[in-house]
Amino acid sequence: MTEGFDSVEPDAASTDGVPASEVTAAEIARLTLYGDAQARKVEELERAVGDLRHAVDARTVIDRAVGMLSERFDVSIADAFELLRAAARNNRREVRALATEITESRGQTPLEIAEAVRRSA
Repeated sequence: MTEGFDSVEPDAASTDGVPASEVTAAEIARLTLYGDAQARKVEELERAVGDLRHAVDARTVIDRAVGMLSERFDVSIADAFELLRAAARNNRREVRALATEITESRGQTPLEIAEAVRRSA
């Protein structure tokens, strides 16, 4: 017979009487929770970056449209922005959507803007 098969040996590496396997399982659980929390943070940051990109894109289109309106109607930038904002508000449209229409029309003034110009005159 071989010695040692019938005897149970204590866990070779134990910490304060806690078997190493339990310590390892607890550490794995802790690291899993930490990893999950980090993954959630990454997702939140990716969403925030997406939102910021969208805002910058919208602002770029709006600024371009305001510049075009300023030149087209010989008004200040502030007045051109107010013209765009008023036209969007009066026609229940998003400022960005109207600005996109202005930048894509290349020379033709959308009706909403023409009406806003007549009102402001």
